Amino acid sequence: MVEVLEGLHSIDLSEKGDHSLESWVLNCPEGVVIIDTGMNPSALDKIYSELKSIGKDWSDVKLILITHKHRDHIANLAKLKELTDAPVKSHRLEAPLIEKATDVKVEGLEDGTLLGFCGGIRVVHVPGHSEGNSCYYLSRLKAMIAGDTVFSDDEGNLIPPPEKYCLDVKMAMEEIKRLLDYDFKFLLYTHGKDVMEGAREKVKELVEKTRLR
Repeated sequence: MVEVLEGLHSIDLSEKGDHSLESWVLNCPEGVVIIDTGMNPSALDKIYSELKSIGKDWSDVKLILITHKHRDHIANLAKLKELTDAPVKSHRLEAPLIEKATDVKVEGLEDGTLLGFCGGIRVVHVPGHSEGNSCYYLSRLKAMIAGDTVFSDDEGNLIPPPEKYCLDVKMAMEEIKRLLDYDFKFLLYTHGKDVMEGAREKVKELVEKTRLR
């Protein structure tokens, strides 16, 4: 649990023996935004601890964003909704799939939608990992919250999401290029170490590598 950029908190939700798992708390003037909910019940305790560390409570959460439908991102959504009563949003292709899995009402968003929190949060649809898999671009911070759009290998190098986790791995690899439409310096993602220097250039290198496959 750490404030990696002004108002942007990265929360390590992994348990001993698990693969890395991350979610995010945005402390915006308009209210707190939580992105993804984790899988283990302990994730909610970790999120709450981070809220308390910045003088906030569940009632201060005004928006829950979900990157995509996989269980390690939505398993705690129903309980988080109950605790916060905050609206839940995701890409429109993902919204009904998350609703079906969690029984939580989810508002569908279009690619490019600008949400009025923290100077603007832009929805970036990157299909392939799942139907409506999305990143969230924080223009004020020049940070891209990428969820599972990218992973990393054991050496920390960026890689596309593994085939076994993808709806369409070829599409997932090809569509990473959509991130290059945005000017970002920092890349935060779910499974691996965040890139806090030269992030856009590293994504560009990944895109070029995948084109040669």
